[in-house]
Amino acid sequence: MANTIFLGATLRLKYIVGHDEHNEPKFSTKTYQNLNGSHSNVDLLNVAKAMASLSSQPLDSVVKQETTDLS
Repeated sequence: MANTIFLGATLRLKYIVGHDEHNEPKFSTKTYQNLNGSHSNVDLLNVAKAMASLSSQPLDSVVKQETTDLS
């Protein structure tokens, strides 16, 4: 069985900032690094929604990317 060691996580908030000439959405991404492993996904989503509520741009998606060491 493989051992997993949490190394870090990144949270990305993707906002819709407008539309191009073909009415396709244009996006902007804000990245928050150095998250620790003690936060639940629900907690991170609640924080992301709270941060997005401070923006004038609508939130499109929230992505959490984890890095682990497999040994």
